[in-house]
Amino acid sequence: MYSFSFYFVIFVITWAISTVFAIAGVGGASTLIPIYYSMGIPFSIAAATGLLLNVFSLSTATVNNARRGRVLWKLGTVFLIPAVIMAPIGAYVGVHTPRKVLLWAFAAFLIYTLYSLVGGRVREGSGRFYGSIRGYMLGVLVGAIAGFLGGLLGVGGGLIILPVLALIEGDAKKVSATAGYVALFSSASGFASYLFLLRGLDYGLWVVVLIGGVLGGFCGSYLMNRMRTLYVKYTIVSIIIFVLAKILVELI
Repeated sequence: MYSFSFYFVIFVITWAISTVFAIAGVGGASTLIPIYYSMGIPFSIAAATGLLLNVFSLSTATVNNARRGRVLWKLGTVFLIPAVIMAPIGAYVGVHTPRKVLLWAFAAFLIYTLYSLVGGRVREGSGRFYGSIRGYMLGVLVGAIAGFLGGLLGVGGGLIILPVLALIEGDAKKVSATAGYVALFSSASGFASYLFLLRGLDYGLWVVVLIGGVLGGFCGSYLMNRMRTLYVKYTIVSIIIFVLAKILVELI
């Protein structure tokens, strides 16, 4: 058990970061996990906590976005099914996987995506995806990779799927909402895997994180649906840059 002041700091940090990441339709586990770990929480507990946070914060955001017709259900489900299947496998083999190789590949992919987004090469509409065997195969492949890496690295996989959705769909708000839908279930799959392996859990910590995550999900979804599409795109780009910088700092 931790002190009240510790729980309060965790709550504020969780609320703030969940709000920012929910605007882009992804969970904040990728950022919160190292923060929790630096505050003295064991890494495995921090990873499970981050994934649980994703489940609740993205649940509220996805419900809110669905009411506004932002979620592309068919497109998202193509990514979702293989992601959910592969997340437990990634979590299981995580300790034996050379993470630096995977992180370098992820960093290279993010650099290309940033070039495409900033250069205005993203095509409008997702029509070329639907009805295309090649498009569905791409969705299944990327979803599987996202689920595996999400489970491997202790994140939901939304940050891996988000760039691909941005290259397929030109509406930034729909990209954000659909990425959140996929990351929601991918996070749930990864969390279930960690939960099976963990012992000595602090449920008080989880309650504090869940409250902050739910509030962050509502706040992020509220802001996203009231921002101009261009600003949402800027938020997506900013988050990708942030994650890329964090990966490169770790690698170099």
